[in-house]
Amino acid sequence: MSAAKGLAAGPARPSIFPAVDLRGGRCVRLVRGARDAEIGYGDDPVGAARRWCDEGAEWIHAIDLGGALGECDNLRSIVAIARAVDVPVQAGGGLRDEDRVARLLEGGVRRVILGTRALRDEEFLRSMLERFGSERIVLAMDVVGEAVRLKGWEEESGLDIDSGLAYGSSTGVRHLLVTAIDRDGTLSGPAVSLVSRALAAGDFSIIAAGGIGTLEHIRGLFDLRRPGLEGVIVGRALYEGTVALPEAVELSREYRT
Repeated sequence: MSAAKGLAAGPARPSIFPAVDLRGGRCVRLVRGARDAEIGYGDDPVGAARRWCDEGAEWIHAIDLGGALGECDNLRSIVAIARAVDVPVQAGGGLRDEDRVARLLEGGVRRVILGTRALRDEEFLRSMLERFGSERIVLAMDVVGEAVRLKGWEEESGLDIDSGLAYGSSTGVRHLLVTAIDRDGTLSGPAVSLVSRALAAGDFSIIAAGGIGTLEHIRGLFDLRRPGLEGVIVGRALYEGTVALPEAVELSREYRT
């Protein structure tokens, strides 16, 4: 297996994770995850990732929306991103078998994000943690209200947030991506209470997603000042210019101890 960029070094906390979401080979965002609520940001996802690196990104967060929604996957483009940038990449979306996970990790991706299969199949999750190590696996906890959703956020999991967090803890997950579905892509502000709840639930490194529209939204999460807060995903706000990445990165450094 080839070494992923940045594997030896731990992440600085908290960090900004610029999002590059792919669908049909294009760079897009969805509002609240709805497949018919797409906003396009061009046909060059690799170029977008390079732009965020040029502006100071320390990570790239790449999501295969096509794979998550059961459409054509974009794994080749994600591997191209990982090979084109000099910062670690975490990637997810539709990773429901070991071959697809291995394809990304062997292609240079630092960490993979697992959701649907990992939440439905404990043996699969444990096998991924054992084979690749807990530092290379992130468990997705995509939440609306109290409910955790699966399969591109379109199916109920039968888990509520508390049982989902307990499941992650019992299986040995170290990294958790917590997304407020009803905020995602809206620029309306993060679900601070949800993130705080996840931080209090166990010994996780939490990455928060959903709703970032301004620098003050990011500050509101950083003001939780919890060592378990690994970072914040920022997507639409970067593409539409309501958050400038260099300012967000500088803000993150102010909160590091």
